[in-house]
Amino acid sequence: MNERVPDTPLWRNASFALLWAGHTVSLVGSQVTVIAVPLIAAFTLGAGPWAIGVVAACGRLPYLVFGLPAGLWVDRWPRRAVAAVCAIGQAVALGAVPVAAAVGVLSVPLLAAVAFVAGAFAVVGDIAGLALVPMVVPRGQLTRAQGAVEVGQATAQIAGPALGGWLVGVITAAGALLADAATFLVAAVTLVRLRQVGEQPQATGGMWDGVRAVFGHHALRRVTLCTATHVFWFNAFTVVVLLHLVSDRGMSAAQAGLTLSVGAVGGLAGALVAARLGERWGRRRTMVAAILVAGGGQALVVVEPFTAVAVMWFALQVYNVHQVPVRYEATPGALHGRVNATIRTVVWGTAPAGALVGGLLGQGVGLGATLVLSGVGAATACLWLIRTRVG
Repeated sequence: MNERVPDTPLWRNASFALLWAGHTVSLVGSQVTVIAVPLIAAFTLGAGPWAIGVVAACGRLPYLVFGLPAGLWVDRWPRRAVAAVCAIGQAVALGAVPVAAAVGVLSVPLLAAVAFVAGAFAVVGDIAGLALVPMVVPRGQLTRAQGAVEVGQATAQIAGPALGGWLVGVITAAGALLADAATFLVAAVTLVRLRQVGEQPQATGGMWDGVRAVFGHHALRRVTLCTATHVFWFNAFTVVVLLHLVSDRGMSAAQAGLTLSVGAVGGLAGALVAARLGERWGRRRTMVAAILVAGGGQALVVVEPFTAVAVMWFALQVYNVHQVPVRYEATPGALHGRVNATIRTVVWGTAPAGALVGGLLGQGVGLGATLVLSGVGAATACLWLIRTRVG
C-alpha cells in the first residue's frame, strides 16, 4: 500500500508511526535530563543560577554554530541515517556524565561540555527528523501529523519530569541520565527499522538558500521571529523554574518533577484540540491567542504552579501544531532541511542568551520575579503576528 495516498489514515502509516514512536521515547528521556542536569549542577556541584544558566546555554549554543550547515547536510545526505547516527551520538554523550561522576571527575565545565556535544548531535538530528515528516506524510495530513508529534511531546512532558524526579531519588541525578541515553538508542533502532520512506528530493543550491526562503517569505519570517522571541523568554523561564519549586517552595526533586508532569497534561489537551481550534478561529488568531496565554501561564507559576504550567503547555502545543506546517506549505521539499535549519538556528539561537538572562535575573532580582518577567516577555512575541497572513 502506498503510504503517501492522502486517504490513508495517519495511524496506518507505518513509517510515520515508527518515526513518532522513536521521537516520543527520546523526548521522555530528554525530560528526565531537564530535571537531572540542574539538580546535578545545583546540589552535586554546588552551582548557582548563573552557572546553571551557562550549562543550559552551552546546550543550545550548537544551534548557532552548526544550525545552517546542518540543513545543507540533511538535504544532501540520507535523512534517516543522519537522524539515527545523531541519536547514537546523544546517547554516548549523556552516558559520559554518570561515568565521570563514578570516577570523581564530574565538574560544571565538564557538564557544560557534555551539554554542548549532546546539543550538537541534537541540532542535526532534530533537523533531519523534521525533514523526514513530509517524506512519510502526505501534504494534506501535515497539520494533523504535527498534532500527533505534539501529542508525543505532551506525553513526554507528562511522564518525563515525574520519571526524572523518581530516578534522581533512586539512582542519583547523574545516574538518571543513563535513562535518557537509553531512550536515544531506542530512537536509533526505530529509525533503522523505518521503511517505505518517500524519495528524498534532490538538493540543489547552497546553504544560504534556506535563509532566503525563510526571510524572503513574509508569513514564514514573521512566524519564525515570533517563535524566536518566545523561545528566548521561555529559556529564561526554564533556568529558574525548577530552582523556584525546590528552593522557594521547598519541594523535593520528586515533587517538583510531579508538579511539572501534572501541569504538562495541559499540553496533551492542547495538542489534541489544536487542529479544531485552528479550523474554527483561523490559524493566525489561534496562534496569537496561544502565545498570549502561554506567556500568562509562565508568569503565574509563582502563584499556582500546577494550573499555570498546565495552561502554559496547553497554549504552547496549540501554537506549535500550527506554526510548524507553515514552513512545509511555504517551501519546496528539496529545501526542507535548510529551511528547518534556518528556523532552528534563529529560534534556538536565542536560547543561550535567554538562559543567560534567566540566570542573571534569577541571581539579581530573585527566582519568582524572573518567572513573572519571562512570562511578560514571552507574551510580547505575539506582536510579530499582527496583520500577518499565515494561512
